Amino acid sequence: MAYRLDFHPEAEAELDEAIAWYQLQRDGLERECFEDYLTLENRLEHDPHQFPAILDDIRRANFRRFPYSIFFEQEQAAVFILAVFHQSRNPEEWKKRAL
Repeated sequence: MAYRLDFHPEAEAELDEAIAWYQLQRDGLERECFEDYLTLENRLEHDPHQFPAILDDIRRANFRRFPYSIFFEQEQAAVFILAVFHQSRNPEEWKKRAL
């Protein structure tokens, strides 16, 4: 079963901002970041429970190479992405979206 991915509007913006930032750092780095994201997206679509629960039903999936994490909840046939967060940011910010 493949799960549908739904994004909190702020999570979608965070992913776009991360990719845009890496584009400014070095030519092609944004593609590498996006490919890292796509690898996680594929894993989320096929088995979201492989990632650890960190707060109630909220789970975290870490990018392999880049310092970002995806915080999400699995809701029936969908994975709801709450945040695409740089790992140095205050986690209280994304937690507000889970309330």
